[in-house]
Amino acid sequence: MAPKLDDAPARRGGLTIADKVVERTAGQVLKDLPGVGGTSSGLFGIGASSSLDTRPSVDVALSGRSCTLAVQLGLAYPTPIAEATEHVRTTLSSEVERLTGVTVRQVDIGVKWLAPDSAGANRGRNSLQ
Repeated sequence: MAPKLDDAPARRGGLTIADKVVERTAGQVLKDLPGVGGTSSGLFGIGASSSLDTRPSVDVALSGRSCTLAVQLGLAYPTPIAEATEHVRTTLSSEVERLTGVTVRQVDIGVKWLAPDSAGANRGRNSLQ
């Protein structure tokens, strides 16, 4: 028979979540979103490449049980940027909160590049031929 846990949470102990845990969680949530990518760093910044297969960069400012996220990412082109970033912001906030228990107060997004979407980047150009 398993020992009975004390019902009072304060007596069970605390939980500390490191900035890096929130950062990695947020990065993975972003990587799983279609049409969202990041930039891989090369040696000393040389050879850096942007790809929809790379995890976007996330900086976390954690204060107690809440945080602010600053995201640098790229998007598939063509895409409505305002609509795409709002979807990223909403999904990222809810998933980080669900997975870590940390409340996301704010998500700042920097769109650094656009990559042609191989499924439809040239639709307009080829449609008249």
